Amino acid sequence: MKKKTIKIVILTLLIISVIDLPITAALVGQYSLGIKTNENSTSNKIEKLQLSAANTWPLNGRAISTEKNDQWYPQICSDGAGGAIITWEDERNGLHGDIYAQSVNSTGDVQWTVDGVAICTENDTQGAPQISDDGAGGAIITWNDYRSGLNYDIYAQKINSAGNTIWNVNGTEISIADDDQVIPQISSDQAGGAIITWNDYRSVSNYDIYVQKIDSTGNVKWIANGTDICTESGNQIFPQICSDGAGGAIITWEDSRGLHTDIYAQRIDSTGNVKWTANGVAISTANNTQWYTQLCSDGAGGAIITWVDYRSGTNYDIYAQRIDTTGDVKWTVDGVAISTAVDNQEIPQICSDGAGGAIITWKDYSSGSNYDIYAQRIDSTGDVKWAADGVVICMAKDNQVFPQICSDGAGGAIITWDDSRSEWNDIYAQRIDSAGNVKWMTDGVAICNATFSQRHPQIISGEDEDAIITWLDKRSWVDYDIYAQLIKELPLNGDGDEGFPFGILITVVSIVGGVAIVSIIIVFILKKRRKYEQ
Repeated sequence: MKKKTIKIVILTLLIISVIDLPITAALVGQYSLGIKTNENSTSNKIEKLQLSAANTWPLNGRAISTEKNDQWYPQICSDGAGGAIITWEDERNGLHGDIYAQSVNSTGDVQWTVDGVAICTENDTQGAPQISDDGAGGAIITWNDYRSGLNYDIYAQKINSAGNTIWNVNGTEISIADDDQVIPQISSDQAGGAIITWNDYRSVSNYDIYVQKIDSTGNVKWIANGTDICTESGNQIFPQICSDGAGGAIITWEDSRGLHTDIYAQRIDSTGNVKWTANGVAISTANNTQWYTQLCSDGAGGAIITWVDYRSGTNYDIYAQRIDTTGDVKWTVDGVAISTAVDNQEIPQICSDGAGGAIITWKDYSSGSNYDIYAQRIDSTGDVKWAADGVVICMAKDNQVFPQICSDGAGGAIITWDDSRSEWNDIYAQRIDSAGNVKWMTDGVAICNATFSQRHPQIISGEDEDAIITWLDKRSWVDYDIYAQLIKELPLNGDGDEGFPFGILITVVSIVGGVAIVSIIIVFILKKRRKYEQ
């Protein structure tokens, strides 16, 4: 009898262990993405990540919109409370693209109408939306608009924190000048409104750069249809914009007034007055082509500008320049080399390092076999701070492309990208600190590796050194949808010890609970058996 009982107990415990382990593993997997000693970090701390706050964001992301047909080109800004507002081009109506938006809070709950609030559903196509926060939990969105049926114009709309559009139905006119106005970019005016710049073909001979300010109530403030920033000969295209910290903005663009494309910039103040040399200050007029410009504030009224540079005549490199609030370039003439490694470095993105400098990331073909992701930091004086030609962010197999970057709030950055190491494209991310140490798993953390393709991520800083990422997602296989995810680094105690070990706690509780339940059942069975035998 006793031997039989012991055998029953042992067998039952083995069975419950087999059942319990995968359940425990699943629970642990929901709590943390991974725990790994970071060999690349000089501090050798143990970093622990999770893909959600309070474990309420689903693995592989929260659905922002899964409406029928395609949702395209998501853009994202902060809601000021740890969440985000996301906008996109939407083809749910079938005939043409419209503009929609959705809010998601810090715990991953969508806040507005399921699948998004309509920002503009006017006739014909609206596309290429851009977004800026309004400083009050809402956002201002701008886009290309073909409602006239004759040419593209620029419109904008404000949506408040409750998901209500505030300005004219289907948007307020920013510019309806002759011919096309396209590819708007937007920056906050720091007073509840925005400053918007775009490519403008009203001259009917070449593209120029124009700009307009719209205040918090939806009134355009400067010259009707926009103030000209540059109307030089040749094309001026693809403007980028950032705040000047004083209610105005700094704009940079690609400029072909000369023999080849160069980089220029201009500042406009809060009242619509251009502040620097007419038609812009030269940022780089080096030999051959300079293109794909990006910028961020330098925190002192100026900006740091980066671009792709073909001055070598053999391959594309990455350069950068700083311009101060008065329009004086501060570093080496024609820019400081960020990376001049062999083969091509392309598509740079930039964010502030919080100390007057910047962190720049790009896709890099120096391996000679596929694109990887690299990054470099440059300080306020123009000195590059990390390894020559940049620090490796990801060198996984196949291509890593379309990097995006945001500050981590502690002098470093969080970088995300489109990654094809698996059969399909996925979304990955990596954190790099101010000293150039990558902090998470080698070659990055999987943000989304759902079935089929995830493409073109966008990223913003969250709270407590975290970030929110949004992307195009084709897990349905039928069409593209919009998803988002929060990535968070859990706090550490002392010199590298983890914070509270939730994974271990869950494991212990799960096993102890399982054993306790089995023990109770066995005791009950034995009592019944004794009673029966008596």
